[in-house]
Amino acid sequence: MSGIFNLDWPDFPDRDYETWNPSRAAMLWAVEVCADHVRDERLAVSLREIVAGEYGYFGLSFYDQEQAAEIVRVIRADLKAATEAVQPIAEPRNAIIHAVVDELIGMADRWVTA
Repeated sequence: MSGIFNLDWPDFPDRDYETWNPSRAAMLWAVEVCADHVRDERLAVSLREIVAGEYGYFGLSFYDQEQAAEIVRVIRADLKAATEAVQPIAEPRNAIIHAVVDELIGMADRWVTA
């Protein structure tokens, strides 16, 4: 099953947003990494609830602007290293997950500059 991760924001209705569609497991893992690295403990608890519920849909618009920005910060700053820690790129079978994670990081980069 796939997951849906929207990099959206309702305060900008004219702004395009992007959707990341990895496997549900990959999406939930990325949300879990965010939960482990965000600075706001209430946000971390909320993110862990998404993981525990095994939800298939996630959107930045679930959160206020500051929290959404914090999630994006973690994606941009910490997700690649977290991926490397559990699935080293040196192992050829891990190239696919790195490509999927890189796709999300690129979307996060564009979200910041939109």
